[in-house]
Amino acid sequence: MTDKNMLRLGISDRVVSPLKEKGHEVEVFSEISGEPLLSTAESVALYVRSTKFDIVIGIGGGSCMDMAKMAAVAATNPKPIKEYIAFLEDRVERRPLPKILIPTTAGTGSEGTSYAVVVEEKFKNFMTSPSAVADVSVIDPALMVSCPPSQTAGSGLDALAQCIEPYLSMASDIFSDTFAIRGMQLIATNLRQAYHHGTDLNARSGMALGAFYGGIAISTAAGVISGHCISETVGPNYKIPHGLACGIALPYTIKFNIPAAPERIASILPYISEENVAGTLPRAEKVVQLVRRLVEDLDVSLALKDYGISKDELMDVARFIAKEQQINYALPALNPRIISERNMLSLFDDMWQGII
Repeated sequence: MTDKNMLRLGISDRVVSPLKEKGHEVEVFSEISGEPLLSTAESVALYVRSTKFDIVIGIGGGSCMDMAKMAAVAATNPKPIKEYIAFLEDRVERRPLPKILIPTTAGTGSEGTSYAVVVEEKFKNFMTSPSAVADVSVIDPALMVSCPPSQTAGSGLDALAQCIEPYLSMASDIFSDTFAIRGMQLIATNLRQAYHHGTDLNARSGMALGAFYGGIAISTAAGVISGHCISETVGPNYKIPHGLACGIALPYTIKFNIPAAPERIASILPYISEENVAGTLPRAEKVVQLVRRLVEDLDVSLALKDYGISKDELMDVARFIAKEQQINYALPALNPRIISERNMLSLFDDMWQGII
C-alpha cells in the first residue's frame, strides 16, 4: 500500500524488490491520495478482498499508513468498510492480516496508533481498534530526507500536537505523559532544523522518534483534545492539509484551555524551551507564544482568513463543534475547559483573524 509519489521516487521499490528476489509474490496498490478518503478505503477493501493476501505492507505518509490498516482489516472482516469507521467505537470483529508500516513522514505517528483516519464527505472519522496497531513498524529517518519543507512543517506540527494534546487531556496518566513529554522535547528541538535543513539525519531522527511517541500517546486513554477536533473539522472542509490544520489550531487550543488548566500548561515550558519564567500564568502564556513562534518560523499563517475561508461559514463550523462534533471526540471527558457555543464562536473569531 503506497502512493504514486513513492513509486516515482523509487522508495516503494526498496521494499518490493528484495521481497521479489526472495521469491515472494507482491502486488502494489498505489491509488492513494494525500488525504485518506472514504472512496479510497472502499477501493482498497474491494482490492484486498479480490485476492488471498498473507500480509500488508504500508509505505509512505499518513494516508498510506491508514489505508494499509484498512486493507488489513477489510481482508478478514467482510462488512462494508464504512461499518468499521465509527470514531471511538471498536467495530472490528476478526483479527486483521499482519501489517508492517514504514512511514516516510514524521507526523501522524500512524505507525504507533490504534487509529486509521478517513475523510467522510467533509469531515474526518476514524476506525479505532487495538487491531489497527501495526504488528511491526520500521522507522527509518533516511526515508524522510526527500520530504519537502512544506510537508515537513505540516507533519511535524501534527506530531507536536499529538504530544501536547494528550498531555493536556483530563485522561492523561503517567504512561501517556512519558511518551508525550519525550515527544514534545524531541520535536521542539528538531523541527526547525528538519524544515530548514531537510538532509540533516540527526534532525530527521529526532522528528521520526518524536512522531512515533506522539502516536503512542494519542492511542492511550488520554486521546486528543479540542485541537484535533477543530483541525479535523476545519481541514477537510477547506482543503487544508491535516498537519497544517493541526499546527494552526495548536497555539489557540493551548491558550483556550489556560483558564481551566494553567498549572498543567505551565509545566510544558521546560520541555520545549530553556527560558525561565516566574509565575504559573506567565509560564502558561509563554508556552502559547513559543508554540506560536514555532509555527510562524515554519512559514505557516495562523489566520484562517488567509486560507480563503468565509468568516460566516467558519462560525457555522464553530457551532457544529460545540453542538455535535465535540461529543464524537469525547471532549466533555477529555478537554480541560468546557466547550460551549459562545466560547467556540469567540475562539474561531480569533482564529479567523489570527489573534493570539
